[in-house]
Amino acid sequence: ASDSPRSARAGRDPVTAAADAPAFSGRFAGDGTEYVLDLPVAASRPPLPWANVVANERVGFIATESGAGYTWSANSRENRLTPWSNDPVSDPHGEALYLRDDETGAVWSPTPGPIPGPGAYEARHGFGYSRWTHDSHGLAQEVLAFVPRHDPVKVVRVRVTNRGDRPRRVALHSYAQLVLGVHPWETAPSVETRAGDAAIHATNARAGEFAPLVAFAAVVADAPHDAVQLTADRAELLGRHGSAERPAAILAGAPLSGRTGAGLDPCAAFRVPLEIAPGATAECAFLLGQAESDAEARSVVRRYRQPGAVDAALDVVTAFWRDLLGGVRIETPSPALDLMVNGWLSYQNLSCRVWGRSAYYQSGGAYGFRDQLQDSSALVHLAPELTRQQIVLHAAHQFVEGDVLHWWHPPLSKGMRTRFADDLLWLPLIASYY
Repeated sequence: ASDSPRSARAGRDPVTAAADAPAFSGRFAGDGTEYVLDLPVAASRPPLPWANVVANERVGFIATESGAGYTWSANSRENRLTPWSNDPVSDPHGEALYLRDDETGAVWSPTPGPIPGPGAYEARHGFGYSRWTHDSHGLAQEVLAFVPRHDPVKVVRVRVTNRGDRPRRVALHSYAQLVLGVHPWETAPSVETRAGDAAIHATNARAGEFAPLVAFAAVVADAPHDAVQLTADRAELLGRHGSAERPAAILAGAPLSGRTGAGLDPCAAFRVPLEIAPGATAECAFLLGQAESDAEARSVVRRYRQPGAVDAALDVVTAFWRDLLGGVRIETPSPALDLMVNGWLSYQNLSCRVWGRSAYYQSGGAYGFRDQLQDSSALVHLAPELTRQQIVLHAAHQFVEGDVLHWWHPPLSKGMRTRFADDLLWLPLIASYY
C-alpha cells in the first residue's frame, strides 16, 4: 500500500506515511465467528481491500475494512443503488459517514475512510454484518452495518459516546451517491428524487424492469425530524471538483438545503445534530433500500423507527446465521480447515454466491446455470430447501430444444442460450444428489 492514494488522502507523502505507519494485522476472533483487522493508523491498511459480502434474498452490500463498498437491490449488477467501483487501489467511497465537531470545525470519519481520524481503527467482518470502532476527539465511535433477515433495506447504526466531562455538539453526516442502474454516469440524468419526513425517495424512469421500484434513504434518530437536514444534490454536498475525501459543505459546516428533484447529480445525504452529555451515548441509524412502492418504502422506514427495532432486527440476523451455520460441524487435525468449514465457507457460499452474486472484483448479478447449481450442492446438509429451490429455478431455464440459459439476469431472465456440456450435466447431478 506504499504507493496507494489511500495514504495520500491523509495529507502526507504516501511513501513516508507507509514507512512510518505500524503494520496492520488480521486475525480470526477467538470463536472464529469474526475476522478482525487492527489498523493502528489509517495509513496501515492491507495492500488490497478486505471485504465482506452481506445479503438477504432482496438486497445486499459489500463492505471493506475502510468502510467503503456499495449497495444493491434485486440484481447486484443491473440495479445498483450506489456505485460499484472495482478499484482495489483507492477503494473509493460511494457511501460515507462523517462526524463534524461544531465547536472546533474538525471533520473525520468514524470508519477508516474517506477522512481518517487520528489513531487506531478496528474493523470486524462477521456473519451478516460488519463493524468498525474508533476512539478520537474525546469520542468513542462504533459503526455497524447489516441487512435484516427479509426486509429490502441496509441498516447502518452509529453510536457515539462522550468520554469527556463536558457536553459535546457534533454533527453526524451520511452520504450515498445514487445510481439506480449500472453506472452513475448513465443513470444520473434520469434519476428523480423527492423528500419528506427525514427521508429521500428516488426513482429512475429509464431503469427498465426496475423503473417501478422506489429507492429510499432515511434517518432513524432521537433528533426531531425537522432538525435533520438533507440534500439529494451531490454537487451541493461535495462542492465543485469536490470528492468524498473533501466534501465542501461538511468541511464548511454549511447547512443542507433540502434540494431534491430531477436533473441533479443525485445522492442521499443527511446531517443529524447530536448533543451528547458527558458519559452519554447518542445513537443514529441510516437506512438505504428499495421497495415496490412509496407505500412500502414508508412502511419499512416506520417499522425501523420504532424503539428497539434496529437492535431486534440485528438479533434476528445473527441468530439466523448462527443456527444455519451450526448445522454441520467438523473436527479434523487441521484447525484452519475446521474454522473455514465450520461457518465461513457456508456463509460466503449463501450470502455472496447464491443471494448476492457479487463481490469486490466481479459484480455479476446473474445466475449461472452451472455456477449456482454447484453452490447449492454445498447447502444440501444445512438447508436442503434452498438446494431444492435452486434446482427448480434452473429446471425452469431449459428449452425443449435441449439447450439452457447459460446465465440469466433476474427478474426477466434475460440471458444467453448455449449447449455447454457442463451446464447440461450439473442439473441431473445435483438433482440426484439432492
